[in-house]
Amino acid sequence: MTDLNQNTDTDCSNNSDKKDNLDQNGNVTDNMIDGAYNKENNKKDDDIAVEDLTIEQWLEKLSVAETLAADRLEGQQRALADFQNFKRRKSQEMQLAHQNAAAELLSQFFPIVDDLQLALESLPATGDGAKWSEGFNMIHRKILSVFEMEKVVTIEAKPGEQFDPHIHEAIVQEAHDDYDSDVIIAMVRPGYLLGERILRPAQVRVAE
Repeated sequence: MTDLNQNTDTDCSNNSDKKDNLDQNGNVTDNMIDGAYNKENNKKDDDIAVEDLTIEQWLEKLSVAETLAADRLEGQQRALADFQNFKRRKSQEMQLAHQNAAAELLSQFFPIVDDLQLALESLPATGDGAKWSEGFNMIHRKILSVFEMEKVVTIEAKPGEQFDPHIHEAIVQEAHDDYDSDVIIAMVRPGYLLGERILRPAQVRVAE
């Protein structure tokens, strides 16, 4: 009999833990009603707190939100500008590296062109000289076509032109009856230009 009572008490205790908001008859208790009422009132208080904001307070909140949005937009624009500057700088560096490599390679052909030009001027126009001249001319034209494809421009200097130290190199200065000082008498060898870069100035004789 004692064991039965103990088991019954244990079951009642468990049921009481599970149904602490219900009375012995399984009805809703005052505690449960008060809890639900308080929860609803808290929700209403929050709604009232939002609804009670004045126009000035709403404008202040809007101003803060706009400031935050502007700051984020400015940061994104700054990051985008930095990235674009980085891409442009890398592109310029690659272009400059290509120009330097092309200039170094093309410059090695300048002495060859000079020698070919001298050979063409010294060869006789008849006999074996004509055959050699034809071969040298073909090589000369091919090299010049490569210069043209790489946008290399020949710097010429004609007698009577004014000496320009940016594109001309005076190797001889001599008195001349027909030309004033700093006027080109004759071109010794042509110069070459790649874009705005002087690969080799034209060598000239200048009147003093």
